[in-house]
Amino acid sequence: MDRRLWSIAGMLLGCLALSLCDNSLALAGATGDSKPAQQHSVKAPQFDIASLRDPFSSYLERAAEQGKAKLAVQQQRLSNRKREPLEQFDLSTLKLVAIFKMGGERVAMVEDATSKGYVVRQGNYMGKHNGKVTRLNADSLVLVEEVLDPAGEIVKRPVTLTLNEVNP
Repeated sequence: MDRRLWSIAGMLLGCLALSLCDNSLALAGATGDSKPAQQHSVKAPQFDIASLRDPFSSYLERAAEQGKAKLAVQQQRLSNRKREPLEQFDLSTLKLVAIFKMGGERVAMVEDATSKGYVVRQGNYMGKHNGKVTRLNADSLVLVEEVLDPAGEIVKRPVTLTLNEVNP
C-alpha cells in the first residue's frame, strides 16, 4: 500500500512540474519573448579528432617514441662522419686492458669479446650509444654516451671503464 502512495505522489509531482514549465513558457510568449529555444542553444566548437591524444595510451610509450625520433634525427646528424670499429660493440662486452703514453699523449688498449685489441685515443667513439672518449686517466677511460631518459629526452651519461689488475 505504501508503494502505491509513493508512486501516486511521484506522478502528481511530475505533473505539477510539467504544468509549471508550460505556464512559464506561456508567460514568456505573452511578454513578447517569442524566440525559439534553439536560438539560445550554444554550438559545440569544431575540433580535429585526429589531433587528440588517445586517453588509453601510455605516456611512457609516447615519450619513448618521441625520444626515438629525436635520437634518429641525431643519428642522421652523426651519419656524416665515418663510424669507428668500436661503435658496433656494446660497452659491456669491451674490456680496458692497458693505458700507456704514446708520443706524449695517453692512449688506451681495449679488447672486444674475441680478444681483438683496439687502440683508443681521446675523442674516439665507442659503444652503440655514440659514446665519445672524453678523458684518459692513469687507470680508467671516461666516455660520455647519449641515451634516452624515461621522459624521452636525450641525456649525456658518463661511463667509466677501469683497468682490472690480474695480479696486484
